[in-house]
Amino acid sequence: MNKELNLLRYGLILIPAFITMYVFQYEDYERFTLHVLLLLLLVTVGIRLPGRLPLLAGCLEMLFTAWLGYQYGSLMIFPALSALLFYSELQPRWTAAYFTAVHLAVLNVAFLESAPLIRIYVNLTFLLTAVLYGLLLRAGRGRQDTLFLYDQLRKKHFELEETRSRLQQFSTQVENAALSEERVRISRQLHDDIGHRLIRVKMMTEAAIQVLPSAPEAGMQMMNQIRDQLSASMDDMRTAVRRINVAPQLEGAYALDRLLEEIGRDTGIVTSYQVEGRPYPLYPSIQVVLYKNAREAITNSLHHGKATAVWITLSFRESEVMLEVSNNGSLPAKEEQHRLENGGGMGLKGMTERTRLIGGTLEIITAPRFCLVTRLPSYRQGEL
Repeated sequence: MNKELNLLRYGLILIPAFITMYVFQYEDYERFTLHVLLLLLLVTVGIRLPGRLPLLAGCLEMLFTAWLGYQYGSLMIFPALSALLFYSELQPRWTAAYFTAVHLAVLNVAFLESAPLIRIYVNLTFLLTAVLYGLLLRAGRGRQDTLFLYDQLRKKHFELEETRSRLQQFSTQVENAALSEERVRISRQLHDDIGHRLIRVKMMTEAAIQVLPSAPEAGMQMMNQIRDQLSASMDDMRTAVRRINVAPQLEGAYALDRLLEEIGRDTGIVTSYQVEGRPYPLYPSIQVVLYKNAREAITNSLHHGKATAVWITLSFRESEVMLEVSNNGSLPAKEEQHRLENGGGMGLKGMTERTRLIGGTLEIITAPRFCLVTRLPSYRQGEL
């Protein structure tokens, strides 16, 4: 029982006691005061009793308050309400219902000789208080259950976050292992293919040096073969370097560099793709929104702005990922710019809805060149 409820119980005893002393005339006020002090002592002791002893204290307090009502009048119903507040919190719950019924019966016996209006007043006051306090207890238990469920949910959330962190670490380890395996394979290719080819080129060069003075035509033919061998080696070297390069890109079907490559090949426009900041893994939903917004922005720049060059910049920041898609097309007129600021067409509305769906924002910049900026929140490990 908390401190506020204890103060309320003492108030329900002391305040009616003082009022009773001024309203009713008693032959022995010292005796009345002694009875009130005995009730206060019983209340104080009952709060501190261990185990099953509070049940005994509740019984004594219930009977004593009924006797006070019999002795000193109807205002003594309030000390009875103080006892009601005490045993209503006893466990198990059926105990409170049993005590309430017995207490009401005892009060009716105590006020049996009183006027009918007084008996009605006593019964209504007691029953209304019992019902209201029962509702308050139920609301309190509901709040406790809600807090318990919230704690359980938060615990599960932490467990899920820990599992997600482990999965990210595992995926990073798998990626690093695959990358190491690929580097080993490329190094073997450099040693076996390109290295042997360079040795062959060296031997052909030495042979050409010997042949050129005596047979220029045969020497030039060998030099042409050396050039072809060097050209093939350079192509193999470029391929190996591109495979070693681990520049961050969106992967799979939502790779922005692949999107630009396909659009540049199909339309002939100039494209550029740049990554800023230190990359980190993105959720699939973020990758989808970035890819679709970039594709829609490029389509609009070709259709409406007649652009011949498109630039994409993907910036990784601490709490967000920012995608900038700009072009060198014609800038919209004032009326068109006003329409864009108010929502634009179906394509722009779709971009805005996709972006807002995962908590991001879409910004339109019209100077010095047209640019669409998508900002998406990026929740990283340890931030949830």
